[in-house]
Formats: sequence, C-alpha cells, structure tokens
Amino acid sequence: MILDEKNRKNLVFLILQFFDEEGYEESLHLLEQDSGVFFDFSYLSNAILNGNWKDADDYLSAFTSPEANTFSRKMFFGLFKLKFSEAPDRSGGSEAVKIFSKDLRRIPVLKDDSFDDLVEVIAVDDMRIPEETCCVDKAPGRAKLCVDLHKLAESNPSLRGKLDFPSLNKSALLALISLLCPNCSRRKGGLKEDLICLILQFLYEAKYKNTLHKLEQETKVFFNLNYLAEVMKLGEYGKAEEYLGAFTNWEDNKYSKAMFLELQKLICLQSTEWEVATPSGSLDNMSLKIKLHASVAMLAKKNPVLKDELKFPSMEKSRLLTLVKQTMDWWTCNNTSSLENVPVVSYLCGTPSSMKFFFKKTVPRKKKPNEIKDPSQCNALVLPDCFSEEKIARLTYSPSGDYILALAEDATHKLWTWSSSQNEFCKENVYPKPRLHQPQSGKTMENEMATSVQKSTSCFAVKGSYLFSTSGGKIAVFDLKNFEKVASFGSPTPMATYFIFIPGDLLAVGLDDGSIFIHCLSSRKVKEKLEGHDQKITCLAFSRCFNVLVSSDSDGKLCLWSTKSWVKLTSKNSTRKFCNRSNLESTSLVTHIQFDPYQIELLVVHDGWIGLYEVRTLDCRLQWIPDASDPAITSATYSSDGEIIYVGFRCGSIKIVDSKTFMTLCQINLTSFTQLSTSNISLEVYPTVVAAHPSHPNQISAGLSNGKVIVLQPLWSGGWGEAAPLEDNGDYSNDSDHSY
Repeated sequence: MILDEKNRKNLVFLILQFFDEEGYEESLHLLEQDSGVFFDFSYLSNAILNGNWKDADDYLSAFTSPEANTFSRKMFFGLFKLKFSEAPDRSGGSEAVKIFSKDLRRIPVLKDDSFDDLVEVIAVDDMRIPEETCCVDKAPGRAKLCVDLHKLAESNPSLRGKLDFPSLNKSALLALISLLCPNCSRRKGGLKEDLICLILQFLYEAKYKNTLHKLEQETKVFFNLNYLAEVMKLGEYGKAEEYLGAFTNWEDNKYSKAMFLELQKLICLQSTEWEVATPSGSLDNMSLKIKLHASVAMLAKKNPVLKDELKFPSMEKSRLLTLVKQTMDWWTCNNTSSLENVPVVSYLCGTPSSMKFFFKKTVPRKKKPNEIKDPSQCNALVLPDCFSEEKIARLTYSPSGDYILALAEDATHKLWTWSSSQNEFCKENVYPKPRLHQPQSGKTMENEMATSVQKSTSCFAVKGSYLFSTSGGKIAVFDLKNFEKVASFGSPTPMATYFIFIPGDLLAVGLDDGSIFIHCLSSRKVKEKLEGHDQKITCLAFSRCFNVLVSSDSDGKLCLWSTKSWVKLTSKNSTRKFCNRSNLESTSLVTHIQFDPYQIELLVVHDGWIGLYEVRTLDCRLQWIPDASDPAITSATYSSDGEIIYVGFRCGSIKIVDSKTFMTLCQINLTSFTQLSTSNISLEVYPTVVAAHPSHPNQISAGLSNGKVIVLQPLWSGGWGEAAPLEDNGDYSNDSDHSY
C-alpha cells in the first residue's frame, strides 16, 4: 500500500504538469485540492491579490482548517480579517455581518494573541470607515497578507512537503505514454486524447469527482451522460446547463437547441410560480420532470455534436496507475540486466540523469555529440539585404513567426517577410523565400539618433502592427504596414534604454538614469515612476504567472516589482563572486533577462556567465560558466519550449545548452559560413543578438556584427543535439566501450 500510495502521488504530479501545460487551469487547481499533494501558493496569492476571497478560502480549506494548528488558525484569521476590513459596509451592513458570522466565527478562540486580534477587528473605531477612505488602494494590504501567509505556510505542518513541485521534463506524462504504448493512438484525437481518457479513468477510480467532471468539460473528450442525469436528478439544473454548454451551444443544431429548452423547462418547473400555476399537483410535476429528463438523454444520443463523445473506450482497471507502477518498479530496481524495450523516463522523480545516456547505447544507430563547422551540416540561410553593414542591435520574430525584424546600430530597421504558405523553413530541408519588405511609398523606418552615438542604446518592442523603437533619441511609433511614423514621445535625456509591454495597456520604459516609467498608452500619461536602480536599465521582463516586473541594470543589480501595486518586492546584486574570468573586462554587466515560456523561472545573462534565478527571492539556483577559452557572451535566449538556451559568443560561435542541466548539446561555428553571403563574413564577425522562433524550438535567427541576419535550423528531426547518424554496419559488439 505504501508503494501504491507513492506511485499514486507520482502520477498526480505528472497529471498536474500535463494540466498546466495544456491550459486546463480549473482541473489543475481542483486536482491540487482533491489530491492534496501540492499546495500552489502562487494560485492562493493571485486569488487574494485579485480579491477572490471565496477561491482563496476554498483552496486553503482543502488542505487545512482553522482547528488544525496555530499556523493554520493564523492563516485563516489573516484571510478573514482582511476580507472583513475591505467590506464596504463594515458599519453594520449585510456583507460585514455575513463575514463576521460565517468566517471569523470559524476561528477558535484560544489563549494566544488571536483573541486580542479578534477584539481589535470588531472594535467600534475599527468598524467605522470615513467616506473619503472608501477608494483607498487595497493592493498594499493584500500584498502584505500574501507575504505573511507565505511565512506561515512554510512553517505549517499541514503543508509540509506540499509547497514545492518536483522538477519534471516537459510533457513528461505524454512522453511516458508514448514510450510505453507506442501503438495506442487510434482515436481521432491521437495520443493526447488517449492520455486524457486514461486520466479520466484514474480520477473516477480515485473518486476525484470535482476534477473528473471539470476535466470532461475542459477537454471535451467524453460527454458523461450519467453525470448529467445525476445533477438533473438532484435538481441542479444550472450545473447541467453549464456542463452541456461546455460541449455545445444553442446554435449548433436542432438537438442542442432542444436540450437547452428542456433544461429551461426544468428550471421553470422548479420555481414557485410554475408550481402555483400547475393545478394538477406535485404528482404531475414529478411525472413531467421524469419525461423531461428522459428527453434530454434521448436528444443527447441523437445529437451529432455529442455522438463521438458519448462512448468511453474500454480499458483494464487502473490502467494509468499500473503503467506508472510498472515503470517505477523497473526504475527503482538495481538488478536490471537488460534495457531492451524498456523506456527511458529520466523525467520521473528522483531519476539519475546518467541512465538516459546508458539507454542510448541500445539504439540501432550510433550517435556522437554534434559540432557544426560547415554550412552543409545544418539548414542555414542569410536573409537578403541591401542596407548598411552596421551591426544588428536588436532582433525579433513576430508572435506568429511570419516576419523577422531587426534594428541596426545606425538606427535603421529591416523587416523580412514571407507568406504563410512559404513559411516552411521549420520543415526539414525546405527553404522559404523571404524578402526584405519595402512598402510602395519607398519609406524606411529610421530612428532619431542620440547626440552621443557612443552612449546610445537601441531597443524596440512590437504591439500588434505597431513598432515602438528608439536609438537614443525619442521613442518613435511606426505602423509596420506602411512604415509610417505615427507618433513619438519621451525625451533624449534621460535616454530610454529598454522597454516592454505589460498587459493592461501599459508600457514599461527603462532609462539610463536607472528609473523606470510605467506609461498608460490609452491615456498617454505616466502611471508610475519606479526608483530602485542607480545605473542605467539594461533589460526588463514581465511574468504573467507572478504578476511581477523584473529589471536589471549595468551594475548587475536586479529588482522585483509588483505590477499590481508597483511596490518593490526585493532586489539583489548579482556579484562578481560567481565568476572570475580574467579574460573578460566585466562580469557584473547584465546584458539580458528573460522568463522561460511558462513565466516561472528567470534567465539572467551576463557577459561572462548565465544563471537561472528563483523569481520570489532573486536567488541564483543554477549557473553556467563557459570554458575559459570562450570570450564574452553577447546574447542568450530560451527556445520556444524552454528546453534549450541559445548562447552567442564574441568569437563567432553559438552554443546550444540544455536549460535544465546546462549541458552543451551543440556548437555552431559561424566563422565557416563565408560562402552564404555575397559580402564576405570575416573571422571577426560574431552574433550580436540571437532570437528564437516563437513556435519551432529548433529554429533561430542570429543578428551579426556585419549587419547580416542568418536563420539556422538542424538538418535532423532529433534537434540540435542529434548529429548525422553513422552508417549502420550491424556491429554493436563494442557498444559498451563508447563514451557519451
């Protein structure tokens, strides 16, 4: 039973990761509550910061109660106290009375400081709110509560071992199923739909009913007619409508419309007015309800929209749990004599990474680490260009990947486009036909240059079809459709050095004096001014997951800001002690910061090393220092899936490293790509900036110091880490002698 419980817990973690990656947010947080294996404090914090008191209360209550221990009691008390203090009618209105009677009275009054706190909350003076304070900003109080609750949570025995999520590789559960059951994808939805059915079976057997039926709605893989009948029998017709609405709507067809109409009749039948207007009595009402229930079920079976979702595939009992148990039993076994036909599951909890390489020795083809020294070893394309040869300062793909935009140091922009039908560079050995875009007007997008070119900083950001850009002067706004400059704002002094867009119609602008302005685009006014840096801002990054802004400066300082209250939450100096590279002029300069695609972890790029940072504390969790022979790092960026990091160097190479282990998977030496351009790429040419394709993790574009842009992609489907396979001569007798 202990082993089964451990396997169940491992499986729940894998399912939680799958829900998170697929965007099944409601199922995700319901399973956290139903299973109790992981307490997502960021979810609780977001609920509090947004004033969603019921969600916060329900989530916390799923893991503990006010009676559990002192820490839990204080957590609930803090939550209810703030909820009560924000009530608009604390002087005696219904909402305040409800909070006091239903929430605060749940707190047990013991002989500790909670009794005094309770007296303070209900004090007469405290309950009277002057009229002028009704609109006071609630964000600081909510933010402080989150900080207090986090401290209590870390000490709370009810939450012990539940605050940290295990480190798992991307799509771990999906990869596990594909390895264990390579031929199981026979349904129209393929392997992912098979996995969802396996998860639904597991949730049903584990009696996680809340999660089960929410997942049915979010995935639309299985329409549970039994559940619909159950909620109708209980008279919960609102739930029945919500469930049906997840699969179809009124306009889909006549059957869907009829089902919604029957549910509306049931809702009316339930009301007092309908019963009064029906002289036949309650017996006829009951008979009519039964007929309507049967009608809904009959219509569901005839409805073409629901036809394929009514049958659940046949499978052995506890199929998914059995697969995970078998895998874990094998994985923890020390007497495995052969790895033939056994899947590699290095992403499961506690798995030694060395096993991954050991298993590779059983492959039919031998592989070796990849190093690209010649253009024939990868797909490479220098984008056509007739502009100046000033080095590329900034580079980006469009969100859909249908254009590449560059900004050179001479303040000129270059835009390469290709149609969706031509955008097939992501496919193996297929080249697009990009063109340097130029509108019929002949206009070019050029920024105003700084007075002192040596001190100027180039940066841009794209919002829809508009480009915000600067090269040391004012921030210009261009229409990308016709290259027209539609506006400009700001001033040359202090100079804008970096800016990004933040949800809520905001533009965060970092300046060379260390300040950060938050502009509201719709009102064209400055909303906030953030002051926490003494040196020029080098980069800004926003996390939607944590609702925070991170800023970096040229002295290596990082600051974390709340985007709700604009309060500085913490700051850290990334000091020189991490790296003592005598061949570099500076190792404190932060050149770039970027959140991973899930906006959870922060990549910090220095000229001498890169590191992964915890967001809440800004502590460096993992660091990668290149070889001593490598010169300064010029640029680094995550791939679109966050699995790898592309790192450009001053020597003209790009290293591709695993983002979890920082193991180098591949190195591209661009100095050998001279024949790809009409103008020679000399040995001094190097990548100044690297940009990753937004949806194809193995494609990158590199802006070079000679003004050119080159697009790169591996030849082989396995990615950058896979070299061209050697000839298969059938001799595997010496496989064990190969080093990996």
